[in-house]
Amino acid sequence: MSIKIALVEDNPSLQRRFLQNFAFYEEIEVLFCSISGEDFLEKLEECDTQGVGLPEVVLMDIELPGISGIDTTLALKENYPHVEVMMITVFEDEEKIMDSLRSGASGYLLKDEPPDFIVSAIQDLKKGGAPMTSKIARKIIGSIRNPSVKEVNIEPGFDLSEREVEIIKLLVEGGSYTTIAEKLFISPHTVKTHIKNVYKKMHVHSKASLVKMAIKKGII
Repeated sequence: MSIKIALVEDNPSLQRRFLQNFAFYEEIEVLFCSISGEDFLEKLEECDTQGVGLPEVVLMDIELPGISGIDTTLALKENYPHVEVMMITVFEDEEKIMDSLRSGASGYLLKDEPPDFIVSAIQDLKKGGAPMTSKIARKIIGSIRNPSVKEVNIEPGFDLSEREVEIIKLLVEGGSYTTIAEKLFISPHTVKTHIKNVYKKMHVHSKASLVKMAIKKGII
């Protein structure tokens, strides 16, 4: 039985190449393609409400017009946690890899992988695996051995990342989601997600409480 997939890729030539390659494999069935995160989430909801059936695996580009593939994955996982996501991208930097995995992706491939490898990875992901391009796996191992994102242990229960501390400092300085996003080159939705995680870790429920706690505990 074939695995139903969706492809989120904004580059027309790459999208066409993927579809042409996948046409040779009976193991997978492409339900639909999207050129943006917004378009993907809309089509996903249509599939759900119309009873068409959801994709079992989503191949997700990271750099998309509008919301990023990482933010799209976050939104997907909030409503459809059982749908598996495989990032398929040109990016190899550690921050994007880790942000992708934190958002809910279970696989991470580079776009130049051979079709056989991608199809095999889709099958592996569906069986509960976590397929990754070998270079990506090496980077993750390297980040575990020599973490580039330092943990800030303020007190038991906090464990804030360097990025979270950075966002707290910008919040204290009066920054909005939009201005913080522009300064850190991320989307406002990603800022909101980080702040939500900070609230949970610091056991606060408002910006005022967060600022007060940050000052009291010496975070800033």
